[in-house]
Amino acid sequence: MKNTKTFGLNSLILKIIGLVLMTIDHVALLFLASDTIAYEVMRSIGKIAFPIFVFLAVEGVYHTHNIRNYLLRLLSVSVLMDIFGFIISSVANITIASNPLIGNVFTDLFLGVLTVYLLNRKDKYSFISIIPISLAILSDINIDQIYGSIFKSDWGTFSIVLFILFFAGRKIVDYYLSKKQNEYSELDQSILENTRFKYYKYIEALMLVITELIFNLIWHIDYTSSFLPSEFIPIGTYSTLAFIFILLYNGKKGYKNKFVQYSFYLYYPTHLLILGIVSLFCGTLSTFI
Repeated sequence: MKNTKTFGLNSLILKIIGLVLMTIDHVALLFLASDTIAYEVMRSIGKIAFPIFVFLAVEGVYHTHNIRNYLLRLLSVSVLMDIFGFIISSVANITIASNPLIGNVFTDLFLGVLTVYLLNRKDKYSFISIIPISLAILSDINIDQIYGSIFKSDWGTFSIVLFILFFAGRKIVDYYLSKKQNEYSELDQSILENTRFKYYKYIEALMLVITELIFNLIWHIDYTSSFLPSEFIPIGTYSTLAFIFILLYNGKKGYKNKFVQYSFYLYYPTHLLILGIVSLFCGTLSTFI
């Protein structure tokens, strides 16, 4: 029997890599002083996780069987985490603006997935995408030093720009291959789809680099800009290295069942809940008490 194994990383492995990198980031954020080398190294490594999650989220928009349930799962974890963050602020008397547990990556993923889904509809509902786009931008606009930004997310404008450019990249590939459609016979459709998949990876890796360059340009014009991700220079720019993992993606799902699927959603609030509580006693959050 022919070996059907495919070289590369499937979505399950990419998710695990993303979770490990994210955990490294959160450990540094909640337990290490920001002026230490260990803090900079661990957070730089951890930043690679976010573009991986965005890439997988965009994949999810195109492959999920129920986009409403997908969005509901993302929103549920986002709201749950912010509720926990607000409780910590109230109990420990930490200002909302300085609480790293308020405004989480699932908010970015929800807004991004909703935006891509609406834009991809190409109908009257596509105009509604201005709402999640605006909310992502508002998360970078502070109203005061106590409450912070008007809306709460983790990566804000950077996140929504990355989602939109990933979406735009796919549309560029679709347009290009539609022009070459006639060159493929019916027997060559599998070759066409394989080419489409490869081009998607290449252009999304390129779009990640372009996004990083855009925000680097913003930093060089005005390094105090509120639209820059937290600690973007130099720590945040290491997220560019996620392009390596994107290029290694093989398009396979890997082992999948309901337990594995929901474990990924449960891991985020669970590990932050544990780390956040411990940090109140012997981490960076304890300095606010």
